[in-house]
Amino acid sequence: MDLRDVYTAIPRRYEAVNHVITLGLDTVWRGAAARAAARAAGGGPWLDLCCGTGETAALLGRRAPAGTKVVAADFSLPMLREGRRRRPGALSRAAAAEAASLPFPDGTFGLVVITFAARNLDSRPGLLETSLAEIQRVLRPGGALVNLETSRPSLPPVRWALDLWTAGAVPPIGRLLSGERAGYAYLSSSIRHFRPAAGLAEMMLRTGFSAVGWRPLLFGTAAIHTAVR
Repeated sequence: MDLRDVYTAIPRRYEAVNHVITLGLDTVWRGAAARAAARAAGGGPWLDLCCGTGETAALLGRRAPAGTKVVAADFSLPMLREGRRRRPGALSRAAAAEAASLPFPDGTFGLVVITFAARNLDSRPGLLETSLAEIQRVLRPGGALVNLETSRPSLPPVRWALDLWTAGAVPPIGRLLSGERAGYAYLSSSIRHFRPAAGLAEMMLRTGFSAVGWRPLLFGTAAIHTAVR
């Protein structure tokens, strides 16, 4: 599946569907990630990578110290256009960019934040590793990466409940609210097959990050990872 096609089809309904299928938790978790990012940041400017419609960029803008620039980047022009329509201030500094090939000089940012996009970067072999290496390149020494993503819970009952919800409820709800079938079938599958928090932390360490840690959310159904270049 070409993810460009997915994100071309869903921008107008993207946020509303996310709120419904996560029972509003995506907003709570983005807030937690923004707070973690503000604590971890190694100076400015900041980059909201794979920004979508700019929900996280707006949260970061409210928490950034005075004078700190928050740059947003995403590979989907339709998502960026929708984000500019909804949040022109938050996406005033936005760039169309692939995570694996960023149009920024070495050592540009003190902070890179990714929310609910690592699963997409893991959709092709080697893409997530290449993207993590590229994030390291654009981070300053001592700069931080903060990643919010769904995760694989370690407790079997929680894992079964998550799989039941994502397989049985997410595709029909997404189709009903957005009219998009393939995109939410992909979303359901990517949640169920993404790596556990410990596995993502291992990959961050392998690609050269240090001080890697994570905080589980809702019994491990999601996690906020932090790492330092």
